[in-house]
Amino acid sequence: MSEAVDSRRVKWSTPTLVVAAACALFCATWVGAAPNSPIPAFEATALSGEKITDAKLIGQPTILIVTPSKAAAKDTRKWVNALRENLDPKSIRIRDVLAIDLPFFMSEADAIGRAKEEIPARYYDQTWILNEPILEKALNIPRESASAYVIVLDSEGQIIARVSGAPTEQRVSQVMSAVRSMK
Repeated sequence: MSEAVDSRRVKWSTPTLVVAAACALFCATWVGAAPNSPIPAFEATALSGEKITDAKLIGQPTILIVTPSKAAAKDTRKWVNALRENLDPKSIRIRDVLAIDLPFFMSEADAIGRAKEEIPARYYDQTWILNEPILEKALNIPRESASAYVIVLDSEGQIIARVSGAPTEQRVSQVMSAVRSMK
C-alpha cells in the first residue's frame, strides 16, 4: 500500500516550491482588496471632531492603518513607528482608522473620549473612528481581528497594497515597495 502512495507522490523542485510560496504570499496579501480597486465610500470622525469621508483620501498617497480591535492596537503602534522611521510624512499621509463596533450603550463621543485617553493630542486629526464595518467588509478584514491591516492608497484613492499583522522586515518592505511604485 505504501508503494502505491509513494509512486503517486509529486516531487517538488526547489524552484517550483519558491514560485508556489511566492504565489501564496501574493494571494494572501491581496485577499479582499483587488489591486487598483478604489477604497469604499465611508464616513469617519477624527478625534479632533472633524468628519472625514473617503473623498479626503484623494490628492495625496495615503497609508491607512486599520485597527479592528483593542488587541490590534499593539500592531498599530509598531506600524506607526516603523512607517515614520522609513517615510517622509510630507510625501505620504499616514492615518489610523479605529474600526470599532460600538456596543448599543456607547456613543461615538464616548468612544472618541476613550481613544483620546490613549492617543497623544498631536495625532487627533490623524486618528479616525469608524463605527460602521464598511472598510472591514470591503477589505475582508475580520471583525475583532487581533492584527492591524495596512492599506496603501495612491493619490486617486486606489488600493495598491495591503498587508496585515505586526511590521516585520518583509511587510515593511512590501509597503515601502508600494510607496516607491507611485513615484
